[in-house]
Amino acid sequence: MKHLVAIALAMGLASPALAQEKAPDRILELENKIDALSQEMERIKLGEAAAEPRADTPTLGFSPAASKVYHSQQNKVSIGGYGETTYQNFSKRRQDGNAAGRRDEADALRNIIYVGYKFNDKILFNSEIEFEHGTTGNGRGMVSVEAAYIDFRLSRPFGIRAGTLLVPMGITNETHEPTTFHGVLRPSVERNIIPSTWRENGAGVFGEAGILSYRSYIMTGLQAIKDKGVDGFTGSTALRRGRSSAAKSYAEDLAWIGRLDISPLEGVKAGASLYFGKADQSLLARSVPVTLHEVHVQAEYRSLEIKALHAQGTIGNAAGVNSAQGFTDAAKNSVGSKFFGGYVEGALNILAGTQTSQYLAFFARYERYNTQWRTPAGFARDPANSRSEYTGGLTYKPIPQVAVKLDHQRITNRARTGINQFNLGLAYIF
Repeated sequence: MKHLVAIALAMGLASPALAQEKAPDRILELENKIDALSQEMERIKLGEAAAEPRADTPTLGFSPAASKVYHSQQNKVSIGGYGETTYQNFSKRRQDGNAAGRRDEADALRNIIYVGYKFNDKILFNSEIEFEHGTTGNGRGMVSVEAAYIDFRLSRPFGIRAGTLLVPMGITNETHEPTTFHGVLRPSVERNIIPSTWRENGAGVFGEAGILSYRSYIMTGLQAIKDKGVDGFTGSTALRRGRSSAAKSYAEDLAWIGRLDISPLEGVKAGASLYFGKADQSLLARSVPVTLHEVHVQAEYRSLEIKALHAQGTIGNAAGVNSAQGFTDAAKNSVGSKFFGGYVEGALNILAGTQTSQYLAFFARYERYNTQWRTPAGFARDPANSRSEYTGGLTYKPIPQVAVKLDHQRITNRARTGINQFNLGLAYIF
C-alpha cells in the first residue's frame, strides 16, 4: 500500500513537469492554426478583390491585358501578356501572272509580357516587353520595350503620364492585342500609314470626363534621314522606318500628339487624333515638318460589329529628304510628300444571342492606301505603292482570352505585282 501511494505521488508531481515541457509546442501549434484561419477569413472577406484581375476590361484606351494593373490592389505586382503564332500561305502567282517567288512561312510572331506595379490609387507603373519572331539569334527576331511609363492619376478627368509611350493614334496602335482585332495580321493601313506599334519617349496628360476621353503628349520626333540604326523615310513605307522606337532617340525635334474620343452610347466610340512635329533632327539644313491626322469609328450592336478609319499625312521638304537618302527619279522611290489610307470592316457574330459563351464571327475588310499619293516635282511615283486589299475570314474564340483566326487576302496594286495569301493564326491574352 505504501508503495502504491508513493507511485501515485510521483506521477502527480511529474504530470505538471511534463505538461510544462509540452506547452511551447502546443502554443506554437495553436498560433499556426489561428494564423491560417485569419488568412482564410481575409480571403473570404476580400473575395474577388484578393484575386489577380482578369484581362477582360479595357481602360483609358488600352487593351484588356495592358489594363490589368489599373484594376489591381495597391502595392501589388501585376503580370499579364499576349502572344500570336501565324502561318502565311502565299499564292504561286502575282497579280500579273508572273511567278510570285514567295515562300510560305510559319512564325512565332510575338510573345509579350506586361509587368506593372500599383504604388497607390494615384501612382502606378506599367510596361510592355515584346519578344518577336521566337529568337534574337541570327538577326531573326528582337526584344523590345514597347511601353514603360508612370501614371500620376490626380483625378479621373486629369492625369500625367511620362516614359516610353504608345502614340495615341488610330484604332490599333494602343489596342494592338491580337484578340481585339479581326484578321491574322493587323490592318495594313495601321501598319503603313499609322506605323504600329509606334512608341516614343515623352510625357503628357490624359483623362476622362463623362462620354469624353483625351490624351495629349509631347514626344521625341521621327527621324527622316538614315542614321544610327534608323532607316528614315522611304517611298514604300512612308513614316514607318523613321521611328526610333525610343532607343537613343534624337531629341533635336519634338512632336505633339493629341487625341479626343467620344462614346455617346454603349458599344459606340468615335474620335480623331492629330500629330505634328519635325523630323530632320539636325541632319538636314532645312527642317522636315510632318503632319498626320486620322478619324475613326467603332460600333457594336448585338451581333454586328463595324470599324472604319481614314488617315492622311504630309512630309515637308520631301525633295531634301530624297537627296539626303540618295533617292532618284529613275528609282521611283521618292518619299511621298502626301500619303493616305483608310479601311472599312464589318463582322457578324453568328453565336450572339445563343446560350453559349463562345464567339464565332465572319468578317470582311476593304483597305485602300497610297504611300506616294503625291511626290515632289521631278520625282516619279511607283504604282506598286498604290494598293488595295480585300480580306475576309473568321474569328473563333472558345473563351474570350483565346482566338483562332483564318482569312484570305486579295492584295492588288497598280503595278500588278500584288500577291494573294491565306493566313492562319493562334492568339491569346492573359
